[in-house]
Amino acid sequence: MSGATHRERRTILVGAGEDRQVSELGRLAETLGLEVLGILEQGRRDGIGYLGRGKREELKELVEQNGAGIVVADDELSPSQARVLEKAARVPVVDRTALIIRIFEAHARDAASRLEVELAELTYKLPRVRGGYTALSRLGGGGITTRGPGEQQLEYDRRVIRRRMETIRKRLQEEKAAREVRGALLRKEGTPSVALVGYTNAGKTTILNSLSGENRSTADRLFETLETTTRLIKSAPGENGRNGAVSRPDFVLTDTVGFIRKLPTQLVHSFASTLEAAEDADVIILCADASSERLEEELRTVEDTLAETFAENGTRGETILCLNKADLVSEERRCRLASLYPGAVLASAGRDASPLLDAVNEALKRSMVRVELFIPHAEYGAVSDLYGRAEIHAQKNTNEGLKLDVTLPEPQVHRYAHYRTV
Repeated sequence: MSGATHRERRTILVGAGEDRQVSELGRLAETLGLEVLGILEQGRRDGIGYLGRGKREELKELVEQNGAGIVVADDELSPSQARVLEKAARVPVVDRTALIIRIFEAHARDAASRLEVELAELTYKLPRVRGGYTALSRLGGGGITTRGPGEQQLEYDRRVIRRRMETIRKRLQEEKAAREVRGALLRKEGTPSVALVGYTNAGKTTILNSLSGENRSTADRLFETLETTTRLIKSAPGENGRNGAVSRPDFVLTDTVGFIRKLPTQLVHSFASTLEAAEDADVIILCADASSERLEEELRTVEDTLAETFAENGTRGETILCLNKADLVSEERRCRLASLYPGAVLASAGRDASPLLDAVNEALKRSMVRVELFIPHAEYGAVSDLYGRAEIHAQKNTNEGLKLDVTLPEPQVHRYAHYRTV
């Protein structure tokens, strides 16, 4: 909202019903550059105006007292609820869905993410079109320039939206097909795959940066990462298996968009590539913010979403729970977390991700096969090919060739079947 005036950024938050997440709504608002001046909550949700009549009067006074220019609701509002609330507050009202769509729009960097966000926005707007939809001028394309004979403006606007939505869906299908081809190539190579999933702002991109040596944005904002990003994590220098050193295999690491409670249904498709990456992964890193006051709820949100995904095909890679940002918690809380989540990796990825890397390597090792190989000197290229694919435990040079004790990803074992001795 860079073009908004100071007053337009001054915000009152409202939440109704038992499942209120107003503190998180505040973070969403701040991510978009809004200034939260006040909060108004109600235990039940009113079907007419979201807030009851008395609370709507309170809202009007709160807006006037603070000089607020906008009200943000914690749930998706029906068009009629939004109109009632706007009439009472006398300022524009934005619901949680519209707010998240705007954040996604601001942070979308790749073509697929931008298409997903546009589709979500149009899905949201379609039932709310009331004629004179001037924002459609930016859609363009497709020869959509004239109305049919006698067609009313309202129906014309809806027809334009539906056509654009159909175009986007076709392009997203093409994007999905391309991802499937890339995924098939990676699986054919046999490189182990690891997926980073978790609640928004849990530090997944920081982990990616730490392990890959990249410098992707890790600003403290919700939904800083939207697109799915994949990087090859190579073994460190000195881990190449030569001169008796033990090596670990390379692996592919995928960073994904974060989950959130009360995810707008219009944005569910934006998580498609995230869920695909998790489905195909040999290991899943479930990343959570150890310092979050709502850690248990955030973990449940991610677990529930993943459970729905894997219920369809019944497969899921080994999961590592990483409680990140452990440097932000007290020693007492660290001990409590270790007790509540035995086996979890307590990490501070911004400082040192080696404990997590060790856990990933151990998990990958459990899904791999240990074999002994003998490779003749004349076929030494096969030895070079092993570095990065396999964990090399030992090797011995003989007059005829090289004896190796290695652990390979299961899909790769057939490549070296004719070299196997055990």
